[in-house]
Amino acid sequence: MKVVLFITSFLFFRSQCAKILGVFPAPGYSQFILGEVLMTELAKSGHQVTVISPYRPKDEPPNYKTILTKEVIEGTSDVISLWDLESQNLLNNIMASYVFGNVITEKTLQNKEVQELLQPNEHFDLVIVEHFFDDALKGFAMHFKAPLVLFSSMGSTEWNRECMGAPMLPTINAVIYTHYTNRMRFFQRIRNLYGAIFDYLYRHYVFYPVQRKYMAQYFPSSMDFDKVLYNASLMLLNSHVTTSENILLPYNIIEIGGFHVITKPLDKEIQTFLDGATDGAILFSLGSNLHSSDLSQDTRNAIFQVFAKLKQKILWKFETDLPDKPKNLFISKWFKQRDILAHPNIKLFITHGGLLSTEEAIFNGVPMVGIPVFADQRINMARAKSNGVASVVSFSKLSEETLFEAVNETLNNPSYRNNAKRLSSMIKDRPIEPLELAMYWLEYTMRHSGMTFKPSSLYLHWFEMYMVDIACFILFNGLVVLLVIFGLMRICKSKKSDKQKKQ
Repeated sequence: MKVVLFITSFLFFRSQCAKILGVFPAPGYSQFILGEVLMTELAKSGHQVTVISPYRPKDEPPNYKTILTKEVIEGTSDVISLWDLESQNLLNNIMASYVFGNVITEKTLQNKEVQELLQPNEHFDLVIVEHFFDDALKGFAMHFKAPLVLFSSMGSTEWNRECMGAPMLPTINAVIYTHYTNRMRFFQRIRNLYGAIFDYLYRHYVFYPVQRKYMAQYFPSSMDFDKVLYNASLMLLNSHVTTSENILLPYNIIEIGGFHVITKPLDKEIQTFLDGATDGAILFSLGSNLHSSDLSQDTRNAIFQVFAKLKQKILWKFETDLPDKPKNLFISKWFKQRDILAHPNIKLFITHGGLLSTEEAIFNGVPMVGIPVFADQRINMARAKSNGVASVVSFSKLSEETLFEAVNETLNNPSYRNNAKRLSSMIKDRPIEPLELAMYWLEYTMRHSGMTFKPSSLYLHWFEMYMVDIACFILFNGLVVLLVIFGLMRICKSKKSDKQKKQ
């Protein structure tokens, strides 16, 4: 009954049309997919939608306008080699992300159409910003005097938890660039604390000053950067307990993981290929940011040798032609991954471990072999391995032997598929579809002109949040008491000594 009332009231409120700005500036195509699904659904509801993004939807609704920021892709292409991040330590990975984010922010704000959008004659009723190392872009909401909703394509991270007032506890919240789950051993907790402190300091004292400069330089109206930082009414997380563990979240953070998994019919050629896979099929993709064609010849040969040992058919996202490829191998520069994973003959997914890929595999009950390279891929695969749905091969140790061992284990041990099916059932078993849930909360935020019931933790300094001031007070008073006791003991001892001398 409650669900019926929820849907009825939701559909009633969706009849109201609003102007909504979506800012999805990241150069990764997978992140654009999430933004496209979210903003297209708003457009289908009758809202006038404007989206700032490096990509344009293939089927753009009439009430969906794109401000194309291709310069973001060009500007970030030479900033950092994503392949090199696999061999970098935790601190270098953290710094690289913020450097990357500064380029994204500046290139977006420099765009001519974006600057025209900031003219006084424009207005919006809601601003949605992908929170991806681009804090100055939150200024769009304050500039247009509209409620701000943040969206995180990476789920819960240390930087988006802080801006929403959700405590970041290094004992149970693994830093996103580690390969830890939230159940860490002693030395893992030490390293995690080290990473969390470094991330906080670098963000506040290196990254934020640059973002502050961009906001002052490119927004025509004067705004308080510190207020902009914590101005969000709501955050939507691309996460679910099956992919991102059980985490503590305040009222203003909503999980909608899996909302983008909308299966469509396959192309005829791929449908025929998979239908004929009597022994099953394997999908191998390193995502939208990494290209298999960039792999070394030795690594490619090792992968070929593994494929030659398998009876299953293989689909491999490969960006160039492959001469003399085996008959069981189908290559393409791009696959409709969500639709392929839904095919009943898919038995295994060899993946880089991006969150979208992980969600799509779990949604369809497909076990994985993960080869993580950068960003959140390590922690995604660590969680999948902990849940018994994936084997993991370190990219630096990738060889014919290690890959075949992982593939063979995952294919032939039924526990992987059983666990994947169990998690698939869980991620699908929700009272409200995640996309509908996202729409409800976006409408809710507009109806109430933002959410005023923000966590009290937003108004605390970090030393108050983690009771450092109280701990210091207790230690100081304890030390004073000890000094007083020690002083009294010395006085008593001195008097006793003087008395003995007199006697």
